[in-house]
Amino acid sequence: MKPILILLLLAIPLLPQESPEARLRRALQTKTGSVNLPGGVIEISREIVLPADAHDLDIRGEGTTIKASAAFRGRALIVLAAGKAIKIRDLSLDGNRAAFARPVAPVTSAAMLSRVIANNGILAEGVSGLELSNIKATQAAGFPILVSGGRNIRIHDVEITDSGSLDADGHNNGTGGIVLEEGVTDFEILHALVGKVRGNGVWIRSAQGTASAAQGRIADSEFDILARAAIELNHAGDVTVENNTGRMIGFPGEEVLIGGTVLPAAIVSTGGVTHATIRNNRFEQIAGRCFSLDGFSDGEFQGNECSEGLFNAILIRGTGNRIAGNRLTGLNTARRDQPESLRAGIYLANGASGNTLEGNQISGFGMAQHCIGGPGQAANTVAKNSCSDGPSVAWLQPAKQR
Repeated sequence: MKPILILLLLAIPLLPQESPEARLRRALQTKTGSVNLPGGVIEISREIVLPADAHDLDIRGEGTTIKASAAFRGRALIVLAAGKAIKIRDLSLDGNRAAFARPVAPVTSAAMLSRVIANNGILAEGVSGLELSNIKATQAAGFPILVSGGRNIRIHDVEITDSGSLDADGHNNGTGGIVLEEGVTDFEILHALVGKVRGNGVWIRSAQGTASAAQGRIADSEFDILARAAIELNHAGDVTVENNTGRMIGFPGEEVLIGGTVLPAAIVSTGGVTHATIRNNRFEQIAGRCFSLDGFSDGEFQGNECSEGLFNAILIRGTGNRIAGNRLTGLNTARRDQPESLRAGIYLANGASGNTLEGNQISGFGMAQHCIGGPGQAANTVAKNSCSDGPSVAWLQPAKQR
């Protein structure tokens, strides 16, 4: 090679190499088709927003972990602003929660979580046809998965751990799990593993005055060590909750809303929840009440099991429900004598009417005398429930029938 040509080549500046974050951002600007994300741990400093007109898009990680840097600012690591027929799979998310340790106050019932909670994992707004699968999310200060509005939502085979933030008093503010809000319709959450979450594991909610969630199923999922509820339904209709398991709900105790209005429970309904089916769920070690069905109407609650509850089994405030064949054992380990709302195995609150309670097995401290009670008892049908002070009624002598 001639010396003059060598000098010319040496004089040409080398192009800067594209950073992993830049490669990731470029890949996520694809509007349609298939995208394979770059592998490895990729730190990002601000949210990545997919095109609003993305459609028929399949995003797949290749050993990819997206991590918030200590300087991260944004609503979520990945934001989907509308779009349709979008899949995200085989991806890990690390929210770097320790970098965002400031207290976050609980959100009011009138607020949309997507508008006020930052530092989430995936935020999808108004997407039609969303599938999230094989997602591992950890250390999110907000919600690892937050879906606001939209329809045809499929979330399956996801693992959520060590997420959620605290309020100024060091108590949970509800964050940390999977949230579907603002009238999401036609949804499924299947085969989810949710552990060490400071708030609710799965939260279906709508702000006051907005559309209720509808036509959903939460099933075959496992919940372990949550400070609030495993599953909460708020303003929802035609939702089935079945075949879920869990343990240590209301743990650790210091993160529970001590003296507040939120009592830990395995499954909770609030607001108006209609035509819901809750069946064949099994929970144990509840540092609160097993199930709280407030505003629960025209539904079915059948074949559920709960054992080792700090207080009672079920609170009901609603109408036209069938509550049958549930096995509720080891209740009232706190040995409470008062109030009746925590002492009675099944408590029928004011506003409970037209419900049928039959064939339930209820045992624990004081349950023979305080099996079913509350001011709404006379307005409901109560028959053939087995009540006992023993640890289980299945193999004891015939118990008092209520």
